[in-house]
Amino acid sequence: MLRVVSLVSGLLTKAVLATTLGDSWYANGTRAFSSTTVSSGCQQACTELAVEFSVALHYPSADNITWWDARQQAVQPACRVEPSSSADVARIMAILVANECRFAVKCGGHSRSPDDSNSVGGVTIDLQRLNKVTLSANNTRATIGGGATTYQIYSALERFNLSFVGGRVDTVGMGGFTLGGGTSPLSSKYGWALDNIFEYEVILANSSIVTASEHQNPDLYWALRGGGNNFGVVTSFLSRVFPQGPVYGGSWVFSDDYTDKMLEESQRLFTSVDDPDMGYWYAYSYNQLQDRFTTSATGRYVEPVSNPPVFDGLSRIPFESSSSVIDSLGNFSVRGPITGTVRHLFTTITYYPSLALSRKGIELFKDEIQSVKNVSGLSAFLIVYPMQTSVLRAMKERGVTLISLGWSNAADDTAMNAFSDRVIGGMKTAALDLGAYHPYIYLNYAKSDQDVFSGYGEHNRRRLIEIQKSVDPNGIFTSQGLWRGYFKLV
Repeated sequence: MLRVVSLVSGLLTKAVLATTLGDSWYANGTRAFSSTTVSSGCQQACTELAVEFSVALHYPSADNITWWDARQQAVQPACRVEPSSSADVARIMAILVANECRFAVKCGGHSRSPDDSNSVGGVTIDLQRLNKVTLSANNTRATIGGGATTYQIYSALERFNLSFVGGRVDTVGMGGFTLGGGTSPLSSKYGWALDNIFEYEVILANSSIVTASEHQNPDLYWALRGGGNNFGVVTSFLSRVFPQGPVYGGSWVFSDDYTDKMLEESQRLFTSVDDPDMGYWYAYSYNQLQDRFTTSATGRYVEPVSNPPVFDGLSRIPFESSSSVIDSLGNFSVRGPITGTVRHLFTTITYYPSLALSRKGIELFKDEIQSVKNVSGLSAFLIVYPMQTSVLRAMKERGVTLISLGWSNAADDTAMNAFSDRVIGGMKTAALDLGAYHPYIYLNYAKSDQDVFSGYGEHNRRRLIEIQKSVDPNGIFTSQGLWRGYFKLV
């Protein structure tokens, strides 16, 4: 089976900074939107959509939707529409193209920039009503709506003691997660989300509804496996599902004195343990209130085994706190409520497993945090997701690395961007020096100025562009088209 990228074993590194939203985003308790000019074409499109979609059409002045990212929260579209079927999406597409109105598509809405999933002055197509999960007769496949969230899907399947290759966070949407690749706590056993999709239902720019699979439109099927939002609007996915009951979840928190011990044990788990039932990642974090660093490790085991022996090495390191729970994947995915108050920035690097580079990453993070440690309400993490050799078997030659960030006040944007660039730039230099660097960039966690598709390899990038032009000859889904947000091939 063809793959968009062919990679080697690596680590997935994610740095996350989160803060609360500053007062400048609100005025007397009323949400303040950025000033936006709406084109006459979009005004006409919203008028036509209001006639056809009635209560499923929302104007900003009467809309109370909450977005995951504060910058997208501040965006003012011309209107937001909630289709209930693929036919609805096709009709919306026809109206938008006819009126030359820009748009964006929201699945879960976990992207980070205006126009990614909330259109600046255009129409936001919100797929939240496309959230059904329909099982096949033999319970081996499920048709999943493009707007379904991680928790909705887990919950629907868990009633039948089934699961799928889903994400770690409850409100992430099926669409963006899967089209970007989709790493999962179950990836060691089953690969990434894209490795488990049999077919896609896609609305093309000409409003046609097509199926993409190995047998129907196989080029488009190949391109959607990591190609992002460059080809059309995916309204449903036919996904593999499998028997799955409760799983083990363990966590350990260590003082900074034991960070190196944790790194050594993590390196062993990354490179020497070949257990497909295991999922593992760790985070190095800065606590602003206490002005100190700690490390936390998180383990998952797909069998309901209390304290699996594979994690015994972590338990032998002196820890400040720990937990051991048997629960559902759905419950493990639950985070706090979305408030629309956090500014997020992700950036990523891929490298071969290297203890020296892991140490260097923490050294860089620790040094560079000094430049942003006084950012109001700062909470900062450097998170590392490994890919064991078992993942490569399940994914058929795939592995990655990542960093991501988040904060609150617009006044701190420049400092936070510079911070992220220094950390990731320093890690890239170190990775090159150590011979551990890999050019792949995981789309779902990439920074907006990173060249994602060059990391797929030149042959693959060119083929993706050819397919994009063949299914979208008028460039509706390009950087100069009607949906310009997120990562574009053209």
